[in-house]
Amino acid sequence: MYETSGADSMTTALRAGQITLAVVAGYAGSGKSEAGKLLASATGWAVLDKDTISRPMTESLLRALGGDADDRHSPTYLEHARPLEYACLMKTVWENLECGTSVIAVAPFLAESADAQWAARVARRCGRMGARFETLWVDSDLESMRDRLISRNASRDTWKLTHWPTYTGAIDIGLRPVASHHVIDNRIGASRPLAEQVESIAQRLLADS
Repeated sequence: MYETSGADSMTTALRAGQITLAVVAGYAGSGKSEAGKLLASATGWAVLDKDTISRPMTESLLRALGGDADDRHSPTYLEHARPLEYACLMKTVWENLECGTSVIAVAPFLAESADAQWAARVARRCGRMGARFETLWVDSDLESMRDRLISRNASRDTWKLTHWPTYTGAIDIGLRPVASHHVIDNRIGASRPLAEQVESIAQRLLADS
């Protein structure tokens, strides 16, 4: 499905000054962070992970508001913390693009992926900067995501794992971005390794620069 261009194409694309915003989206435990790092390694682009940028702020804010620092499903988080997380991430994205640096933005982007107006706004702003807007959706199944959440042993996943039937009953595993996107199959039983799939997409993006 994807063509391989090799290291020479990557060098040519970067020298030509092409910039890209690549959003890496998907559910918790799908493997977004790993995919984002692999894409960064293959392209040389900067990677900005929402959790890395905003987690300390989020946890402190939730405590200050009397909430659970690890709960990402409460009204307190959804109304007060989540908007700030994405604002911090996107402000950092735009600053990098303004400086001519291609960016890989890693976050669930669940509501955003389903919002055609959000995608259109981001695409227009990228266009004004001379940047491409690409979306990579990291797909997985419930069993695979649960196994990854258990393996990474992060406190922010405690609520999900403790209330697994409630959590999974409220998500749409078939969700896909409304805008054009690349799908990465990161189920444990996927036919191709994650690294191979990301490399194929990276080479396609670099070749099209």
